[in-house]
Amino acid sequence: MSKILMLTEGKDPDKKLIEHVVEKFQIKGEVIWAKIGTIYAFYKDIKEKYDENMDVIRYIKYKYADKISKEFKASEISYVYLFFDYDLHSKLNEEYKNIEKIYERINEISEINSFFENETENGKLYLSFPMIEAYHKPIGCNYIYEKNNFEEKLEDFKVFKKKIKNETGNMGMTALKSQYKEIIKFYINNSENILEMKFKDVEKNKILKFQNELLKSKNKVKIYPSIPIFLNEYYKIEKLQEKLKI
Repeated sequence: MSKILMLTEGKDPDKKLIEHVVEKFQIKGEVIWAKIGTIYAFYKDIKEKYDENMDVIRYIKYKYADKISKEFKASEISYVYLFFDYDLHSKLNEEYKNIEKIYERINEISEINSFFENETENGKLYLSFPMIEAYHKPIGCNYIYEKNNFEEKLEDFKVFKKKIKNETGNMGMTALKSQYKEIIKFYINNSENILEMKFKDVEKNKILKFQNELLKSKNKVKIYPSIPIFLNEYYKIEKLQEKLKI
């Protein structure tokens, strides 16, 4: 059986949520988890030490030994997936209208996305916009799409998690997990409303470009989590619909 290395931020709920999706959608392979902090700090650390001969998996194994769920050999890993927050506000120091700084951050996340482009090499990055809590947004709006409900201003990124908790009534993880099919179906059915593209065309690079352009022009992004993007790239829409029994 192939082994898959899954990298997430340091928050336990992130890992539990993605672990649940891996189980329910029968992602093939033995999964090994590592919680490594923000994608920005992780990439900065790699970049400082990186050369073309660097084995990123071996580096992760060495650097984050105490953050990894089980022992493994780097040679055993067939695929690497990274699930992180877009979280672009974190270095702006609340200068949310500073175009120069915003462009710097956009260029940074674009560079990171390009580095983590292939699951069989450095790994494949999937971003949630603005954060993983976007996954629970449909519950908070009773699965009813309204344009204003699925847009988030840059200046409000810092309170997004709290807002989603309030909208969902601070539901426990078990209750949230139980609605996984409804959540994924919602994001499939509303991809044109939210992202202006059919779900069959939803993929990580197109979405990042769309969100970056929206942030440049209107200082906001559309709310959309990483998980449906990953599932569409992993299964494609026809197989995913079979899994969901749509």
